[in-house]
Amino acid sequence: MKKYAKAVWQRVWTDLKEYGMAFVLLAGYTVFMNLVFHAFCPLVIFSGFPCPGCGVTRAMACFVTGRWEQAWLFNPVVFPVAATAVYFVFRRYMAGKRVRGILGLAAVDVVLLVLVYVVRMYLYFPDRIPYIYHEDNVLARFLPFYQQMLHGIGIL
Repeated sequence: MKKYAKAVWQRVWTDLKEYGMAFVLLAGYTVFMNLVFHAFCPLVIFSGFPCPGCGVTRAMACFVTGRWEQAWLFNPVVFPVAATAVYFVFRRYMAGKRVRGILGLAAVDVVLLVLVYVVRMYLYFPDRIPYIYHEDNVLARFLPFYQQMLHGIGIL
């Protein structure tokens, strides 16, 4: 058992060394964007509109704490995303094998995110979190006519 645990940690450590800078940059981006713009998503920050991934972080937090109904309400695609993540972690770290088909699974997750986004934007925008319009966005700050234009074409 000790030998197995050591092998798992060795695989994790190898990936951390190889991809650690990407994690550090992502963490820095997250902190900076949340401090400056109070948001993470570039689409929300720039245009005020939610993106297909909106709600996934909150849904994942609910998912890992056992609040599955709330996770579903934030973004139901969290379930296939979590399954993809579990598959990846098991194959890569636990089994120490090549993660076959991960790009296909990730592509399915992205397609599901877009489909759910389109349906939920139609059903819930702009009245239900996370499918709301954020008025304090970059375009609205720099283009005074932006929100008037959105009202004029019937988006808001």
